[in-house]
Amino acid sequence: MKMIIYLFLLFTSFTVNSIGTTVQKFNFFDLTQQLNIFLKQQYPSNKDHISIILRTPLKKNISCKKPIFSLLNNFRKLGLIDVLLTCNKQYYYLTVEIQSEGEYIAANRKIPRGTIIKESDLKVLIGRLDKLPNNTFRNKKDVINRVNLRDFLPLQPITSLMTHPFWIIKVNQQVTVIINGHNFTIFSRAKSLSNGAIHENIRVQTKTGKIINGIINQNGEVIVSL
Repeated sequence: MKMIIYLFLLFTSFTVNSIGTTVQKFNFFDLTQQLNIFLKQQYPSNKDHISIILRTPLKKNISCKKPIFSLLNNFRKLGLIDVLLTCNKQYYYLTVEIQSEGEYIAANRKIPRGTIIKESDLKVLIGRLDKLPNNTFRNKKDVINRVNLRDFLPLQPITSLMTHPFWIIKVNQQVTVIINGHNFTIFSRAKSLSNGAIHENIRVQTKTGKIINGIINQNGEVIVSL
């Protein structure tokens, strides 16, 4: 009888200790859930569908009452990124894959090099954004009136490096400069020192050799405000 009571007490003590240990440890699935919450906070206004996959194996139970996550110089926010997990002054380096699906802009037809792109030249596709170049256009309005640097094939994703703004002023071109001051306006002529699009800042050189900066308006004039 004494032996039975002893074994009962021993089993009860073991169970209590085990439960206490489990409570102190941070559950693996809760940890993964908190990692998901942290990463999705990096995309507060993102309407894309985002999936987060932990690629670094973790122990089923990590002693971590208050996990702290931080990004490690991740210039690319999609695909494979590095996350630092801090647990009770211990550090874990995690590799996480972020998959994202959403809209992006592609060519609607073959577009010859040097074309001023119109809305009818563009098509909105839905696909894996993490598989595309980081500078792929997401909105048509950002591509319209730009000029392509090479031929585009149908359904080819369009990036900012494949286009440039339509230059209403070209380098070494003679342009009209309008200088607006307090209660006066001066019209003059100058030579542009670079290419420029509407609303862009450009440097021009006056006949006297002075270099000034101005903003290009829709008429191709350079506006200088004093």
